[in-house]
Amino acid sequence: MHRKSEASLGVKSLSTLNFVKRQAIIQHAVKHSTFYREKYAGLPLVEDGMQTHEDFLALPPLTRDELRSNFRSIKADNVAFSNYRKARTSGTTSAPVFLLHDKRHPETPIRWRILNWWGIEPCENQAFIYRYKKPFINSLKNKALWWPTKRVFLAMANPSAKQLNKFVHDFNHIKPALVQGYVDVVFEFAMYLLDNDIKIHPPKMVWVTSAPLFEEQREIMKKAFGAPVCDQYGNTEILLIAAECPVQNGLHMMQDTVHIEFVDDNNQPVQPNTTGKILLTDLTNYAFPLIRYEIGDEGKYKDHMCSCGSSLPLMDNVRGRQSMNIRTPSGLRIRGEHIMAMFEGYMKAFKEIQLRQEANFSVCIEYVPRKLNQGSKEADEMTKLLMLRARCEIAVDCREIQKIQQVGLKSPLIISNLELP
Repeated sequence: MHRKSEASLGVKSLSTLNFVKRQAIIQHAVKHSTFYREKYAGLPLVEDGMQTHEDFLALPPLTRDELRSNFRSIKADNVAFSNYRKARTSGTTSAPVFLLHDKRHPETPIRWRILNWWGIEPCENQAFIYRYKKPFINSLKNKALWWPTKRVFLAMANPSAKQLNKFVHDFNHIKPALVQGYVDVVFEFAMYLLDNDIKIHPPKMVWVTSAPLFEEQREIMKKAFGAPVCDQYGNTEILLIAAECPVQNGLHMMQDTVHIEFVDDNNQPVQPNTTGKILLTDLTNYAFPLIRYEIGDEGKYKDHMCSCGSSLPLMDNVRGRQSMNIRTPSGLRIRGEHIMAMFEGYMKAFKEIQLRQEANFSVCIEYVPRKLNQGSKEADEMTKLLMLRARCEIAVDCREIQKIQQVGLKSPLIISNLELP
């Protein structure tokens, strides 16, 4: 409830709260993290603290390589073992990164803030669609934790007809208010419903994570479930960063728990509606401070507030996460968000697609067709579009496959085998 009241503050008060929290986490990091004490050595804030926004902008960003190489020295020296848990990134774009989550500041209140926007209460039933089946003991713990709320789970890794029918039966029996899962498997289940003309009780909202969301995928899921589809932005390092409200005109940034910057190559702020690198500062993780962390994503502020009345500022939906791009020998970089925009209009033919760039710069568009003998024409058109966008500098082809490559729990849009400096 405390966090909910923070989000209801006015824009000016929320900005002030964000600044105060940044001051506190920086002061804590300098005092209790060897890494930050050494990284910020010589800066005035080491002695005087952060006094102005310019002081904050003078801080050098935390890179992914630094995070990977300095786990022990980033960890705060005054946090008990019982107050943190270890986490690991999926390694979608590079070697995995290890970090700590501060258990004293869980993401659950933020999650329920977002769900409350959609009229979903903790007492309501939920359905989950994942890739793999949860261990039996974990399922028992989950049921015990949320009793008497009912929850149903579906693992979409080669489910049998019996398993799919049982999930549909259980789904319609408990009538969940929320459906949650990874974009690709929720999309696959949505197509199963449509292809077989199966009707289910419409939830209040479908919440998808872990991969970019094509608008065509959103429309198909919306039709299959009879409910709006909510996109969100988060990652292993900071679980919930921004999410859509029912107005769906961008993502509300959780400004009271995370500070989000969109910056240029000199790490200075870009103008609203201008794409920039995303830097993240976790305002609640005192076990493992993340300050101006260069996650590798790109995005942009919106220059208006949402009509829903929330004082939380807006950002655009993040496309092509983790900074993976298609590159050409001349240095041209084609961002994931541009690829997604190019391919809109073709995605209805596919269950999944993935672009694989090899060390010689060639690209193969790999696709899983929605139906037998479908998708080749669309894939050929996408191949031509990408080749033109790359100024014909690289070879582009396409091929049908059974399953795209997954990295951890994610299904990245782009897999790159380029060895870049």
